[in-house]
Amino acid sequence: MEIRHQSFVTPEFIELLRRCNVALVCADTVDWPRLMDVTADFVYCRLHGSEELYVSGYDDQSLDSWAERVAAWARGREPAAAERVIASDNAQKRPREVFVYFDNDVKVRAPVDAKNLKARVEKLLSHAEK
Repeated sequence: MEIRHQSFVTPEFIELLRRCNVALVCADTVDWPRLMDVTADFVYCRLHGSEELYVSGYDDQSLDSWAERVAAWARGREPAAAERVIASDNAQKRPREVFVYFDNDVKVRAPVDAKNLKARVEKLLSHAEK
């Protein structure tokens, strides 16, 4: 469920998604709320553009931040400074599949950003295994 209005930023909405095992999309956009509450048995992120909806790409610092978030969720942890409605719940902390889609395709940034994020996440996860 990708929210596009502040009225969804409530504990009741997050709890409903958890009860139904519906993923709250962590949408990175300048126009809509960005939340990182884990509500399903997987995490789903949509990166719409770091500065301008559907257009702007992600710089190295932004990709590093997203890689850290993805690696944390994949390991069953919470990202540092996660933007959440409900405080961390130990029941939600378990390794998960994380799906990240880049939707910043107007200037053909999505494939480049996806490739760069993938490399960063793989590096973080490989270091954690050692």
